[in-house]
Amino acid sequence: MSRQAGTSWDDLVIPMDTPNNFYRHDSGSEDEENVPNVKKMRMLTKIQELIEAELQLERSKKREKELIQIQADPQNPDHFDQLLSSNPNSSFIWIKYMDCHVQAKDLEKARATAKRALSTIHAGEEQEKLNIWTKLLALEELHGTKETFKQTMDDALRSCDEYQIYIKVLKMFAKSSKLKELDELITEINGKFSNSIDAYLQCATVYFKLNKSDKARFIFQKALSNLPAKSHITMISEFALMENSDGSPEEAQTLFENVLTCHPSRTDIWCLYVDMMIESNKIDLARRILERATSQQLVPKKKRIMLIKWMTFEGKYRTHEAMMKYQEKMRMYDDLKDENKK
Repeated sequence: MSRQAGTSWDDLVIPMDTPNNFYRHDSGSEDEENVPNVKKMRMLTKIQELIEAELQLERSKKREKELIQIQADPQNPDHFDQLLSSNPNSSFIWIKYMDCHVQAKDLEKARATAKRALSTIHAGEEQEKLNIWTKLLALEELHGTKETFKQTMDDALRSCDEYQIYIKVLKMFAKSSKLKELDELITEINGKFSNSIDAYLQCATVYFKLNKSDKARFIFQKALSNLPAKSHITMISEFALMENSDGSPEEAQTLFENVLTCHPSRTDIWCLYVDMMIESNKIDLARRILERATSQQLVPKKKRIMLIKWMTFEGKYRTHEAMMKYQEKMRMYDDLKDENKK
């Protein structure tokens, strides 16, 4: 390569202090100066992130507090809708929602809420649906007309277990002392569920609570007429317990005595009889019943049941004389058991 005339190699060498070289040197200085700025930016970003996280935490806490307040005391439809969005099958929330409308004297909205609940709650949640129907029936019984109540009851009977609806309405009428409606309903129940011990007991209980003992005893006699013979002992013993608590204790004792006269080997009835006396604080009578029970001609297994019952009883209520009698019974039982082994 030839050099141009008048140009030397030295002319082509860039001196250390030329502008180009100065530029490169200066650029390096700026990079060094920018290092602290980058660190500052990173630090500011970190601080901003921490502040944002703190604000987010505060917002979350506030939201959580609001949700707790809403759950504890929802005040308006928005609150209830918010709760129901995560608990659509909760009859408890739906019923509170209905109550909110009732308190605002908006019965139509309360009815609409009940219908919405029934269409929303999952088909398998039978108890939850029953709770809504019960609330709707109570609403119509208290605020509606005879026609709206009847229509609601008919709808409920088609949608739920009939027996449960009848018993719910039975208790409603008893609570509001609607005696005429109650009598009519009990007649319907006894006709429809004539083989149900529980149905007779439910109806008798209502009459006892309303101080209508004669009507309760009429239900009892009707039960004995309609129920099969195998159900009589259960019906009599359960009714006797009811008589003791809400009717005549003397009549209750008579019923138990009649059963045990015919069925002296029924240790379950002896035990019920004893427990009834204990609950009535008739300790001496309970002890005498136990003595009689253990004197019956019972098979060893049943005799042992009654002796254990007596032992448990005396462990709590014992007297010296009673313990002597009990120990004598135990010796007789042990001797009899030994004889049977020979």
